[in-house]
Amino acid sequence: MIGCSPREHDKRLTNIDAIIAESPEEAPALLDSIDSIARPTFAEADRYYLDFLKIKAQDKNYIRHSSDTTILKVIDYYSDKDDKLYFEALYYGGRVYADMGDTPTALQYFHQALDNFPEDSPNLNLKANILSQTGRLLTSINLFDEAVPYIEEAIAIGDQLRDTLNMVYDIQLLGGTYRRAREFDRAELLLNKALNFSSNLPSSIKAKSKMALAEIKFQQGKLDSALVLIRESIDSVSPMSRNNALAYATKIYLENEILDTAYIYAYQLLHLESSLNKGTAYQTLLSPELRNFIPLDTIHKYISEYREYLENYYDSNEMQLAINEQNFYNYQLHEREREKAETFSARLIKCIFGISFLCFILAVTILYYKNKTKKTLLKLHIALNNIDKLNENISASNHNLNSTNNIEDEAELREKLKDKLLSIYYKNGDMPLSKTILDSDVYNKLLEYIKDEKIISHDDIFWEGLEETIIKSSPDFKNNLQLLVQSHLTTIDYHTALLIKCHIQPSQMATLLGRTRSAIVSRRATLSIKIFGEKIGTKVIDHIIRLL
Repeated sequence: MIGCSPREHDKRLTNIDAIIAESPEEAPALLDSIDSIARPTFAEADRYYLDFLKIKAQDKNYIRHSSDTTILKVIDYYSDKDDKLYFEALYYGGRVYADMGDTPTALQYFHQALDNFPEDSPNLNLKANILSQTGRLLTSINLFDEAVPYIEEAIAIGDQLRDTLNMVYDIQLLGGTYRRAREFDRAELLLNKALNFSSNLPSSIKAKSKMALAEIKFQQGKLDSALVLIRESIDSVSPMSRNNALAYATKIYLENEILDTAYIYAYQLLHLESSLNKGTAYQTLLSPELRNFIPLDTIHKYISEYREYLENYYDSNEMQLAINEQNFYNYQLHEREREKAETFSARLIKCIFGISFLCFILAVTILYYKNKTKKTLLKLHIALNNIDKLNENISASNHNLNSTNNIEDEAELREKLKDKLLSIYYKNGDMPLSKTILDSDVYNKLLEYIKDEKIISHDDIFWEGLEETIIKSSPDFKNNLQLLVQSHLTTIDYHTALLIKCHIQPSQMATLLGRTRSAIVSRRATLSIKIFGEKIGTKVIDHIIRLL
């Protein structure tokens, strides 16, 4: 039993793990010292633990990851050890690939980390980090609706843990997601909420919220409000936010025609180490409004530098495009390998059936000719035992084949259901609202929400009541819908379908869900694609869903 129990790590390493949580800036030097002195004496488990801690310390100190070599070895080591560090290693795999610009692979590791996260784990802070980072990456590739649930769950964990600091960070992230989606009212509401929670937090955190609010006001054309907010925040933001703050300030002061301050901030932005937002600095410094502030020879210098900056910018975009193409190729390669594995598995099942059948015939033949003697009886028992074992293998194979047949049956049912629904629709047109729904309390409440222009959040208990009423009216509604979309039914899809079933118009849906009308049209089009594989018109898809 001792040999099977988890081995304790070297105490020096466990101590540094604790230091990373409290004072991460001290950890890299300690780890480098241990690496140079003690690594040769470490057991295999401690060597991998050391590598894991070096990656963790690098991440906690905001040092950009530039190679995936070490993390891949660490993940591979922990993947078959049933170790509590496995899901954390997957998380840092996502962080490494995020820094390297490989968003699809980073998201893949974050999702694996969530899938492998133990339900009874007390480390909810790590889970919140995984959720938050997933939402951040989805926002960066403009998948705003997909990002929101991850960030909201991270906020809920922060609230549960009374972790005000991380909760505020995630509220700011959610506000930023809505800001990028140009849902400014929601973004402003969240950023003001973050401000309210920041009363006992460092001033830099409040300043970050005000900085983001200033950008929203600027986008809305409220230049006076934007100017007030950026003045209150520009000198208080953290070094990590300084770049964006200067970029916002440069644009806001320029539009407010406070040219001397716009010049100062543009000049500071230009001379930061990071290339982020340098384009904004050059555009401002080369604008007609600032021409009198800058000597002619300096303007020529800026023009030359700006040209070089743009060339580098386009080169980096081409490089990123090449990376994305490589990632897509790797994904296709992975899919081909999966298809090969499935083909091999199918052939293996056929071979097992053939061998099992031959063995069965052979056993019966032997029993037929030798069943008169005791020796034959003994062999008979042995053969029967062997057949039982073969039958177990056959049962396992049959289970896999049945799964395949079920998939084929499901596909046939789905096509029949689509054909039947389209036939009914073309013959009879739209279906009137069910009396069960029409007379229900939940439907009347829905009409009140529309009248009062109230927004229903995705986790509101109201949805459960609406679902119960619709299922009471149409018991197979959800099952048929899942069959049509091949079980790819998201919460957003389902809520949209419930409202369509209740004959709610797109403009009313936009009010209830707090979305634009175009976003609602997009959701209905998504349902059409999931069901029919193409856009067949929102009117048709509405009628089809009402027929379910």
